[in-house]
Amino acid sequence: MLLGTQAYQQYFETQFGDRPRYISPYVQMEIWRSYLRNIIEFYFTLRLPTIPTLSDALTFWSNKHQTSKHKAIEQLVAQLLSKRSVNFSRPEDKEKALKALELLIRQFVRSFQTRFTSTEEDSTQCARALAPLNVAAENLVEELKRFAIGFDDVETCRSLCLIDHFLLTLHRSDLEAYVQQAAALPKNSQTRGFIRIAENLQDILEKGAIACSCRRCEQIGDVVIALDAPRHMQLEHTDQAFDYLCPPIQQPHRKHPSETQIVNH
Repeated sequence: MLLGTQAYQQYFETQFGDRPRYISPYVQMEIWRSYLRNIIEFYFTLRLPTIPTLSDALTFWSNKHQTSKHKAIEQLVAQLLSKRSVNFSRPEDKEKALKALELLIRQFVRSFQTRFTSTEEDSTQCARALAPLNVAAENLVEELKRFAIGFDDVETCRSLCLIDHFLLTLHRSDLEAYVQQAAALPKNSQTRGFIRIAENLQDILEKGAIACSCRRCEQIGDVVIALDAPRHMQLEHTDQAFDYLCPPIQQPHRKHPSETQIVNH
């Protein structure tokens, strides 16, 4: 709703209008991890004295990171091109690009906080979700550094969370049911994501708490979101996996079309 093309954002506006939009601390953490944290990392890449231009920063990022980390930066570049007159190849424009990035980070976090109301419910007690970030801080550079250090300290965060209790005690039977469900499905493009999730769940069931980590949460995040969603609320999603995760636990849900489907309609 905050990212993507104008057509996609407009679609969601027509779907929800002025109705309240709720988000859990865990889902916010997932967005911070997949988008915001990448933007902050790119910001500090651009700040390096050995990176003279925005173009160099993009080249370095592309060479350093796999495809999965490119999407956030591609969206960022699109926003910089549309909203800021930044020359990607001029060293003189590096400072302008940095200021534009700072403004974008502030606006993204504020817009997120304005548009969504937290459910304040997180049975996993995810410590990464609690990493403080004050974009109103006068010294944003130091604030972003503090946030990144705390958010990336996965060992400490994992020692404080209850993901193993959440999965292996509260929802063990659900995990076992998902694994059985996946085993009975044909392998195709529609089931691939859910089957991959089930493989991770099988590993957790076999190995126990030692198999639970922040990295693992990246791989099974949809399961956590579905299991911890309030049953009196509808889970809105675009991922195919929720079509398999929600019905067995009687979680109301609605799948929205992909951005490609909306744009090409």
